[in-house]
Amino acid sequence: MTDKNERLNNDIKFSLKSFFSICAILLAIMIFVGILTYVIPTGQYAYDENGEIISDSFSFIESETRLPVYRWFSAPIEALIIGEGSFNIIQIIAVLLVLGGTFKVLDLTGGLFAILKLLIDRFYHKRYLLIWVVTLFMMLLSTLFGLQEELLILFPIFLSFAKAMHWSKQQAISLILITTGVGFTTALLNPFTVGIASDLAGVNILDGIFYRFFIFAVLYVVTSCHLVFMAKQDERMLAKEADTEEEYTALTKDESRAYIAKSKAILFLFLAAILVLVIASVIPAIADLGISMVLMALVFVSGTFIIGTRALGSAKETARGFFGGVLDMLPSIVIILLAFSVKYIAENGNILHTLFYYFQTFTASLSPYITVILLYLLVLLFEFFIPGSSGKAFLMIPLLTLAPLPGISKNIIILAYLFGDGYTNVLFPTCGTLVVGLGLAEVSYIDWIKRTGLFQLLLFALSIVFLLLAVLLGV
Repeated sequence: MTDKNERLNNDIKFSLKSFFSICAILLAIMIFVGILTYVIPTGQYAYDENGEIISDSFSFIESETRLPVYRWFSAPIEALIIGEGSFNIIQIIAVLLVLGGTFKVLDLTGGLFAILKLLIDRFYHKRYLLIWVVTLFMMLLSTLFGLQEELLILFPIFLSFAKAMHWSKQQAISLILITTGVGFTTALLNPFTVGIASDLAGVNILDGIFYRFFIFAVLYVVTSCHLVFMAKQDERMLAKEADTEEEYTALTKDESRAYIAKSKAILFLFLAAILVLVIASVIPAIADLGISMVLMALVFVSGTFIIGTRALGSAKETARGFFGGVLDMLPSIVIILLAFSVKYIAENGNILHTLFYYFQTFTASLSPYITVILLYLLVLLFEFFIPGSSGKAFLMIPLLTLAPLPGISKNIIILAYLFGDGYTNVLFPTCGTLVVGLGLAEVSYIDWIKRTGLFQLLLFALSIVFLLLAVLLGV
């Protein structure tokens, strides 16, 4: 059985206050779009023989029937059952539920804890190199698998490590929040962001991955340097304070052997999932079916029950943990359905094409460089009110990728969405993960902004540079 100290299970879950506030905002958007169906003229683009929209074919159409008001509120269920793309949304929801269960079991087995404990033990006497190693590890968990709030359970071990190094609590929580927030920004294969966005936009998840890898490499260096700088600041301020002293106890051979066994199992599962996702995305026959994420989820399910049964002692205990993780994901599913219903209302009210036509007309006279910045600022605005990545993707991507925008590819639109969704997870106070993390570390939001403000501005500037470069290169 797994030791409770290895699990560090603090039951950090989706904040009810955050959940209800986001639902209220989405309901308001649903009602607003419903009203627009009675105000905005109905219109339609023509389609070519491949089912693609012809960008210059828009025309207004006569429509005397309007979507009844009661269907604004039944839209989430209608969209799920009979809406266009309902099969895809069912698949995505299933994947999210599976991953929620998987990471709950991995938490219970202490697998992630074991990997981190080994890293700290191996690099303890190379403190700055350790920051680079931990940053890479945490960013990979975020950029590949969409982990962030789940990793808050690791805060106690980061806190103990920070005290031994004469670092502050803010440095301890930064090793979680900043690394994973930046990891979300790059999103190499993150199923919750680039996976869903790519599916909604009708592109392969591997499209543009080399450019995203370049961004990942640059931001990895920038983030690591920032965290090392913060550590040196702490050392100067806290080295002489007696209450920060804490001796580090190295792992025994038996502990090290047990942690290595757990780590190998978790790493093998992660690598297998990535391999399946990549293979399913590059083989045309499988890629055309759009089931690459589902295949990855199946790998996670099978691997989770093998690892969980061995570590927890029984399949029943593993199933209980898995089901608990599924339940933890239900609030996110509700948000996704509400967000998806906005498109459904606009589509069935025959104004979805009209809204895009107005946006296309507005940006037609603008440089694509200005357009991409406007797209980015639009995502930032939505991010403040709707911090959930999946819900925001369902809300924005179908509209922004409805038809081609001059000089702006779908990959660039997805990139703007990723930037707006990523690093703001450690900037906006509406992000539940940031609020919970700062609460654990007993750090005020004002102090957080004071300490990370210049870094946040640098990330914002780099995001704009990367977007402008993407337009220049035609990514």
